[in-house]
Amino acid sequence: MDNPKRILVIQLKRAGDVIVTTPVLPALRQALPQAEIDFLVDKPFAPLLENNPSLHQVHLYDRQAPWKTWRNLRAASYDWIIDFQSSPRSILAGLYSGARVRAGYRVSFWGMFFHRTIKRPGAGLSATEGKMTLVRALLASAPAAGERRIYLTDPERNWAAKEINEKPAAKDIVGLIPTHRRSSRRWPAASFAHLARLLVSQGRAVWLFWGPGEQDYVSAIQREAPGSRMIPRTSLRQMAALLEQCKMVVTNDNGPMHLAVAVGTPTVTLYGPTDPVAWNPGGPRHRVVQASGLTCLGCNLNACPFGHECMAWIAPEKIFEMTR
Repeated sequence: MDNPKRILVIQLKRAGDVIVTTPVLPALRQALPQAEIDFLVDKPFAPLLENNPSLHQVHLYDRQAPWKTWRNLRAASYDWIIDFQSSPRSILAGLYSGARVRAGYRVSFWGMFFHRTIKRPGAGLSATEGKMTLVRALLASAPAAGERRIYLTDPERNWAAKEINEKPAAKDIVGLIPTHRRSSRRWPAASFAHLARLLVSQGRAVWLFWGPGEQDYVSAIQREAPGSRMIPRTSLRQMAALLEQCKMVVTNDNGPMHLAVAVGTPTVTLYGPTDPVAWNPGGPRHRVVQASGLTCLGCNLNACPFGHECMAWIAPEKIFEMTR
C-alpha cells in the first residue's frame, strides 16, 4: 500500500478513549514521517490533543451540523482514514471525505463502507494495542505504540502550582477520584471518605477531584473527611495540571484516571466490572486493585444484579497501605 500524504485519525469520544489513542500517534509519525496526521474528535475532548507534536491539525465534529464537518474533511483531501470510533457518524464522515483508503472495525452493516476492516479487539488486549492492530492492518511494520500523553504548557503548570497553596515540604499530595458516570464502576463513597480520613490523619494532603455534574457527590465525601479538599471547577486541561501535582492518585476506572496517567502521575485504580488488561497501562507506577474470590469480575455490566461485591469488598485500609 503506497505511502499516504495526509492521514485522518478518528476517535470522537470519550476522554479515556481519546487518551488511549494518543500512543498511536507517535507510532504513525515514526512510520510515516512525511505524512500530515490530523485528528477528528468531538469538541469536549479536543483539549486533550492540544500541543500534540505528532498532529498537524485537529478537526471538531459538529454534531449540530455534521455536513459542515463532512465538507471540511472532503476539502482536506485525505489519503487514509483510520477510524477507531467505527460508529455510523464517524463512518459517514469518512465516506464523504472521499479518502481512497478507509480502515475501521468490522461492525454490522456500516462496516461495509470500509476498504480495510478487522475484528474489533476483545478481552486480553489493551485498548491501545487493540488500536495498533488496526494500524498494522495498513502498516505491517508499524513500530510499537508510545505512551499516553497530554502536553501541558508552562502557564498551565504555573496555574496548578499556585492553586495548590501547600507548603513546599507538604507536597505529599494524594488525589482521590471517586466518580464515574456508571454507579456500578464506583468504589463506594463511604470507602473513599474512610481512605481520605486515614490519609489526613497521617498528615497527607488529600484532594478530591470532580467534573461536571459531580460536585454534590464529591461534596458529601468531603464532609465525611474533614481536612480533605475539593479541587475548584476546572477544564480538562486544568484538571490534568492539578493531577500532575499529585504524588499519587487513587481512582475508579474513569476518564480522569487516564488524565493522571497521561501527565505521569502514579495511579492506584480500583476495578470491578471493567477489565484492567484493557484500560490500565501496567507497570509498577500504575497498580491495579480488585476484590478476590469473585467469578463475576470484568462483567462489564452497568448495573450489578448482586450486591456490588466487586467494589464493596475492597477495604480502605488496603488502599491506604498502597499509598505509603
